[in-house]
Amino acid sequence: MKLPYLAIPILFGLSYSARADMADELEDLVGYTIIDSKTISGWRDDDDDEDDEDGDNGEFEGCEHGRVIVFTDGQTLTCAEYNYQYAYNPTAIILAREVTFEGRKLYLFKMIVGDDVYDMQR
Repeated sequence: MKLPYLAIPILFGLSYSARADMADELEDLVGYTIIDSKTISGWRDDDDDEDDEDGDNGEFEGCEHGRVIVFTDGQTLTCAEYNYQYAYNPTAIILAREVTFEGRKLYLFKMIVGDDVYDMQR
């Protein structure tokens, strides 16, 4: 299939723009190491509101502060920020970074699902 000459700069322009956005996103991950790849099996909110539903059927509805993300292996991470996203049994890439604070080693966690990066806690 031949592309019209006008379409080629547009395609390259979109490709360049996407790479610039990716570089901006990845810049925030300098120093982090990929430690795992897991499948999300659901989530639960740790508040006392009985009207809220938890997702235990493979749904991922993004993060809210304090929301516990459950993986198929039974392990969990807790959201430290808000961002809505919907996916069914998505793959999550887990990243960690070791930091020292007041002489103690601590770990910062990030979780990537699709195109979104989330701040997480253990």
